Amino acid sequence: MTVSQGKKSAGAAGIAWAGGPPPDQVELEPSYYNGEVYLLAIPSAKSGNPNQAVFACFNLGPDLTDQKTGPSGTLYVILAPGATQVACPDGSLRHDHVLSAVPGVDGYVPRWRIILAVPGPAFDPAIMPVTSVAAVEAAVQAGQLELLDTGIVFNAPVIGQVGR
Repeated sequence: MTVSQGKKSAGAAGIAWAGGPPPDQVELEPSYYNGEVYLLAIPSAKSGNPNQAVFACFNLGPDLTDQKTGPSGTLYVILAPGATQVACPDGSLRHDHVLSAVPGVDGYVPRWRIILAVPGPAFDPAIMPVTSVAAVEAAVQAGQLELLDTGIVFNAPVIGQVGR
């Protein structure tokens, strides 16, 4: 399986999982973890559900922000020049994702808190793509990225690794 730049739907990729939402309502988005690309499945993102978490032009499925129970992982959204993974339909807000964990790794849960990573005062596009939490942390320490907590929490299981 390959994922091209931009958003992919589960129906187009032919992926579904037992007990999951209808494939035509799932948004699949590529996300980095330790240099590898995984697919993040956002249930209901393509539905007309008015109870979705929304960030800019992106529907994020059921809004879990006010549900304070249960752990969440960190999804770094790197909104910086050189990002290639995901964008709004008009091409704006192009960004990459970095996951704090994937299935089989301690700390993995299918709930994510969105932390924006934006260019800092020393940003150099040559660091892109940033593909791991360690690389995000190093870029922050070097003043290349700054982190902003959006407060948004949403559900999106990692359903597989691209190319495997």
